[in-house]
Amino acid sequence: MNQQAEQSIIEMWNGFKPTSQDYRLLLATLAKQCSGLSDQAVIDAADRYGAGDVKDQSKEFAPTVPQFLDEVRRRQEFIELKARPRIAPPKYVPGPLAPFEIARQKAFTTYSHLPVLLENISYDEWRRLSTTKQVPTGAIWVAALGIVYGPQAARKAA
Repeated sequence: MNQQAEQSIIEMWNGFKPTSQDYRLLLATLAKQCSGLSDQAVIDAADRYGAGDVKDQSKEFAPTVPQFLDEVRRRQEFIELKARPRIAPPKYVPGPLAPFEIARQKAFTTYSHLPVLLENISYDEWRRLSTTKQVPTGAIWVAALGIVYGPQAARKAA
């Protein structure tokens, strides 16, 4: 454990009620127990305990060695997660048509076999026409186009 980590632990202990513990021995124990963990995790854990940010911590007494080690391990895990490589965000490559234009073309193709009854119709206008029965049963309003298509004409037998 480096000197900055030790200093952070001492600063943390200064924020709590003093006890009759031998702090040199306690610091040596913490140094031994934290040997496989990063100094940054120790510093972060000490800062969080000092600020009172650790869940279920005592606000009067300094943490025990196991409590402190639990927080150091959590901080170490967080540091490792932050250091993992990230996948680059996908890049939009514009094509000949914008996405809304593709949706319009698809709607035109899907309903091309039906007769066009009305054009440039909003949703509110469509609801009004539907409830007052001004469009035939089976008519379809296509939002992407604002067009009302009539029902498919019945085929006559020859």
